[in-house]
Order: sequence, then structure tokens, then C-alpha cells
Amino acid sequence: MTTSPLFRAKGIGKKNEDGTWLFRNVDLELQQGVLTVSGPSGVGKSTLLKCINQTISMDEGQVWLDEKTPDQWGIPAWRSKVMYVPQRTAIMEGTPLDFVEEVKRFGAHRKNLKENVFDDPVQIALDWGIRPDLWHSKWNTLSGGEMQRISIAIACSFRPEVLLLDEPTSALDESSCDQVEQTLGQLNCVWVTHNPQQAKRISTAGQLDMHAGDNSQQGSPSEVVVDEDGVHGNGKGHGHGHGHGRSNTKSSDTSASTSSSSQTVNAKPK
Repeated sequence: MTTSPLFRAKGIGKKNEDGTWLFRNVDLELQQGVLTVSGPSGVGKSTLLKCINQTISMDEGQVWLDEKTPDQWGIPAWRSKVMYVPQRTAIMEGTPLDFVEEVKRFGAHRKNLKENVFDDPVQIALDWGIRPDLWHSKWNTLSGGEMQRISIAIACSFRPEVLLLDEPTSALDESSCDQVEQTLGQLNCVWVTHNPQQAKRISTAGQLDMHAGDNSQQGSPSEVVVDEDGVHGNGKGHGHGHGHGRSNTKSSDTSASTSSSSQTVNAKPK
């Protein structure tokens, strides 16, 4: 019996304002691990993530988590389970800790708040070089790299089923990038990157090489294998990214959780 993937997208399409297709016929499947999305600037990679998150509407196609659509989950619940982290966090009022407490009061998180099933974002970010005092600083006093790491730590703390990451390490130096990759690489992610070396390094569940227009006729999906030197993509997947978990690799499966000081971040793999 074939097991349905944790997350899948079928035939996703988005039009430009003039009615032409920015992209269409994008398929994704993710059971467990990191599925990377790459391609030239302007082909709609960030827009794809926003369509999946339901931040903006798609013009065709459908997405599922555990075989339920966003409408079946309810949009607030969907966004809490399939969580989007933008490349640049908007400057907000207050401090990062103020924002965490505000999000916890959202309806989609109230049950988790009562059961106290959140992780501590301060502890998560501590392993990434973010001092605890920075969480009490105003957003507008933080550097780009600090804001980026704090935003990702907040998302991780809510334990989404799938993280949608838009160039999550673009503002980080090499050391900080490595630290963040080590944590996120153990979670379930659809990860946009412009860095081909990073895509090769972190892809454990497939690679989507996206381009403008129709993505349906561009060859077979990539395969991911692991050797003694790490994770490598075998060929390019154009238009169809299939991530069937760590079973696609030649190494033993690892738990989608990571220690961050005394805390554990769980991506709830299936």
C-alpha cells in the first residue's frame, strides 16, 4: 500500500497582472526532510511559497497536508502548520518576545498554548549566536542577520509540520549559516535558495529547478543520495520536486528534531 506524502502540491500556477503565466504546473511532494527550490530571479520562487501558505491566492492547482486542503484545515490552522518565513522580516512595533506572545494568542495556537507545547525560541536561537538580551530589543535596532535568525527561531518554536523558507540564511555569515543549516536540516522544509552549493548541501528530499512559464515539460525530478562526503543531488529536477523522505538516501533515517540547549524543536515527521 502506497503511503501518501505528508505534504503535496499539484499543478500550482500563478498569473501575472497582464494575464500571462508567471509559473504553472508546479508539483511538489514532501514526506520528510528538506526540499530545495532554486532557479533564476523573477521566476516566482517566493510567490510559490506564498501560494502554498495561502498568503496570496493561486490561479490553479491545489495543496494538501495529510491529505487535507487548506479549506478543510481552515486557513489559520493551515498557516500554523505550513508556516512561511519571509527572507526579510517586516519591521514591527515592540520586541521579538512581544511578537511571540502576540502570535501565541492567535486562535490557531490557543490549544497549543493551553497544553504548553511550544519550544523556547530564545534557546533555539542561542545555538545560532543570538544573545538572550536581543529578544528584549526593539525590532528596529536589530541587524538583518539578527532579525533573520530570530524570525526563524520563532517559526521553529511553534512546531509547524512544514516550514516554507525564503532564503533563510541570505543575511548570515558562513559560521551562522552553518549553525542554522544544521538545525533546519533536521526539520521538514521547502527551502528557496539561490546558492547552488547550499542546495547541494542541504537537499535531503529532492530539488526543484524552477523556471518561468510552464514547468510541466522539463524532465525528471532530481534524486538525492548520500555518500561519505555528504548529501548530493543527482541531476536536476525541472518542475517536479519529489521528496519522499530520508528513505531516498543511502543513510539511516534521522529524527526530525534537534537539541537547542535544553529545548527540542520538533517538525512532526510522519
